[in-house]
Amino acid sequence: MRSWLASGTSIRFSVSYSTMEYQGISRSFAVDYVVLGFLAEQPLHGYELRDRLSDGLGALWRIASSQLYNVLRRLEKKAWVEREDVPQDNSPPRKVYHLTEAGHAAFWGWAVSPVRHLRDVRVEFLAKLYLVRRLAPERIPELVDAEVSALRQLAEHIERRSRIQSDDDVFGELAIGFRRSQVEGTLAWLIEHAEEMQRMEES
Repeated sequence: MRSWLASGTSIRFSVSYSTMEYQGISRSFAVDYVVLGFLAEQPLHGYELRDRLSDGLGALWRIASSQLYNVLRRLEKKAWVEREDVPQDNSPPRKVYHLTEAGHAAFWGWAVSPVRHLRDVRVEFLAKLYLVRRLAPERIPELVDAEVSALRQLAEHIERRSRIQSDDDVFGELAIGFRRSQVEGTLAWLIEHAEEMQRMEES
């Protein structure tokens, strides 16, 4: 059985634990990479992609059709996806999107790296887990190791603080205790379910 709590777990990604929780510009959910992940599974046209996003991750997050097409245009400009116009009888050509080699590399660079903010575990990490389970479940330990390492660094950082900065000392102590419990709870969940994350449903 794999030891997910081993202190010797290697850190594959450079993560600033202070930035992870307290600083930095907050970025929106990484929709570009999620779209890449679905296209890594197979080429899709816009409606198919929208349905796949809804079926797979709709319980966590939804995207409007207009936003999805903006994302696809952005990915085309980055040369992460290519569009193919497929002829149809009595209808305009269907635009089918394919992942490029550069898009494949960009997706995997994101997919197995830890999330940057603790709050992102709730949606972004779960999106990564969903996609890696479908595309390469053997890489789930890589993702979990990276997240455990980042959270362990953050826990050590919090442990060195008695309170957050506030003009109310009691509030500051309560707030840092809440942060500590969030990190500890997330770590416990990752470690408890690490093996289950890699297990696939029997067909």
